Formats: sequence, structure tokens, C-alpha cells
Amino acid sequence: MNRDLVVALRRALESRPSDAEAHLRLGTALLAEGDPAAAEGELRAALELDPRCAGAWVNLGGIAFSRADYAAALDANRRAAEADPGLALAHVNQGLAQLGLGEAEAALPAFERAIELDPRAGAAYHHLAIALRALGRSQEAKVCAAYAEELGFRPGRPRARPRERADVAVPLTVQGEPHVPAESE
Repeated sequence: MNRDLVVALRRALESRPSDAEAHLRLGTALLAEGDPAAAEGELRAALELDPRCAGAWVNLGGIAFSRADYAAALDANRRAAEADPGLALAHVNQGLAQLGLGEAEAALPAFERAIELDPRAGAAYHHLAIALRALGRSQEAKVCAAYAEELGFRPGRPRARPRERADVAVPLTVQGEPHVPAESE
């Protein structure tokens, strides 16, 4: 991302202030630029215009998670899942928030649902393994961890990636590049 993109998205928003997608795109770009406070404002503006904007909910959940506000992250990702029930990422993020809250048992169904929706979601298997291990279910945890590794998931410090659309699953937030509208849009 770069500041030029943010400027272009702000300019585009001036002509379409009632466009939830335009606010989402700008919020996504601001988040990628490392300005979560400004991003949060744009994401909330998107939700005022479209309360079912799954991308805005997931990104707000990511912001809350980065602040260690796991209850808010859980709530935001529940709302994302309500808006888009097929969004595996929202379920993974719910499980992560529940782990953050120390609720390993409650995290299991979230990770299992994410895997049901996306059987190749290595992050879901990896974090399911963590939850299982916390519950003393070591053998199941080993299987899940091995499968996550086989799928190519490598644990490490997750990079917060903003979510623009609800069609790509990545741990914590969804990958997405903000759309730069053409002058005619």
C-alpha cells in the first residue's frame, strides 16, 4: 500500500459518501497503511451504511484482536459470520478470540466449522491443535498440527491483513487489495 492509494480512495469517497464499499476500501487501505484508528472510523461508516458488510466486521475484529480485546473481536467475527455464513475466516477468528479469552472448549466448534467450510484452511487446523492440546487431547492435537503443516501453514507472528471481501480466508484477517476506482466509477 502507499499513501497515493489512500489519497485516491479518499477522493473517490468524496463523490460517493453513501457507498459502504467505498468506506470499506478506504478502511482497508488505512489499515494496511498502519492507521487502525482512521481505519476503524471508515469501517464503522461502512457498517452504518451496510450492517451486513462482512469485510468491515472482520477488519474491526482484527483491530480489536490486535488490542487484545478478545470479547470485541469475538463479537465482530460473529457478526461477520452472520453476514456471510460461508466465510471460514470469520469462524477461525472466532476461535482465536475464544482462545484469547481462555475458552479452549468453546473454540473447538469455531475451528471445526472453518475446516468444514474450507478443508484446506491450515490455520484452522493449527489453532484447533492448540485448543485440543489445551484440553489435554494430545493425540488429536498432533494429527491436526501435522495436517496444518502438510497444508503449508507455518505458525509465526501473524501479519494483520485487512479484509476487503468475504471470499478469501487467511488467519486473523482476509487478504485483499483495496480497489482503486476509475474516475468514471
